[in-house]
Amino acid sequence: MKHLGMTFVVAALLACNVLVGAPALAQNVVDFPGTVLKVDDAAGKLTVKKEGTRFTFVVDGRTQYAGVKELKEIKAGDAVTVSYIAMGSRYVAQKIVKK
Repeated sequence: MKHLGMTFVVAALLACNVLVGAPALAQNVVDFPGTVLKVDDAAGKLTVKKEGTRFTFVVDGRTQYAGVKELKEIKAGDAVTVSYIAMGSRYVAQKIVKK
């Protein structure tokens, strides 16, 4: 019976984590390498294209960087890889690596 109670507690904590927002690492992170088309630092958006596919990523205070320190250092034409998660219809950048 003690084991069943502990299982319930763990399940409840996991449910709370999902409702409040699970950490990005618990979600499926996808890498998208491409060329920067547009940077909108004020809106926190980065548009990247690879072949015929174009994504606009949301960049926020949790986004990590490699090769640069912040979004405004990235320019159109730069080669980048964006690691992102899909949250509804938004693509949220977890990490941006400038090559």
